[in-house]
Amino acid sequence: MSNLMRFFVRNAPFFTWLILTIISIILLCQRNPYHRSVWLGGANYVTGAVYEASANAYSYFGLRTINEQQLVRIGELEAENNRLKQMMLQYDDAQKHASDTITRYTYRIAHVVSNSIGKIENYLVLDKGYEDGVRQDQGVADHNGVVGIVSKVSAHYSLVISLLNPNLRLSVSLKNDESYGSLWWNGSNPRYALLEDLPRTVKFEKGDTVVTTSYSTSFPQGVPVGTVEESFDQTENNNFLTLRIRLFTDFQSIHDVHVIDNADAEEIKSLSVDNI
Repeated sequence: MSNLMRFFVRNAPFFTWLILTIISIILLCQRNPYHRSVWLGGANYVTGAVYEASANAYSYFGLRTINEQQLVRIGELEAENNRLKQMMLQYDDAQKHASDTITRYTYRIAHVVSNSIGKIENYLVLDKGYEDGVRQDQGVADHNGVVGIVSKVSAHYSLVISLLNPNLRLSVSLKNDESYGSLWWNGSNPRYALLEDLPRTVKFEKGDTVVTTSYSTSFPQGVPVGTVEESFDQTENNNFLTLRIRLFTDFQSIHDVHVIDNADAEEIKSLSVDNI
């Protein structure tokens, strides 16, 4: 404390001058408008410079934060762009496949003349024959799903082996899986069929959709067949599954169907092993 007092005593002339100077400036600015304006202008200049420097510093650090945010956003946009590119590639492939399918297959409307469901081997008769473009082995479906395959043809009528016939086996797969099996009707309930020879490694859930595969000349790939109802072991072969399938087609109320013509069917059949 004594050192502080000695400091003020030693520098008393300077502090006296500083105090008197400040008082003189205040009095001068209060009594003289010109000097007051000069003082305020200088003060405003200094204050503005301080504020500007502060704002520049804040903007610098703010821009840094914004820059980091923009880099994160750019990364997100690049990821989104790559995802959209993949979607476009998949869409182009799907469009090409759909275009090929539309070119390859044609559909003819036919009416059901007769239909049996209560026998072990069931058939349908349609009012279209070979004069209408119907041929043997063409697929038949209604708006719900697969109905059967053309077995015999006359000039104006055709006989269709129903899906409710144990002699008909259909190549099918789960809609979201490439593994395939064989679907057939065991002669019991007309609402259900069995899917056999499906690899046990296939993952499925109740309600999964079953569709036709591309391994048949009768149907294009993806025609609806039914949904998975349950799984059970019917054979001693533990490498394969047997699934109970609820059919989409209500065979008790079929009226109109479409006959599916595969333009490449004869060429494909000519290359089969049986014809070599």
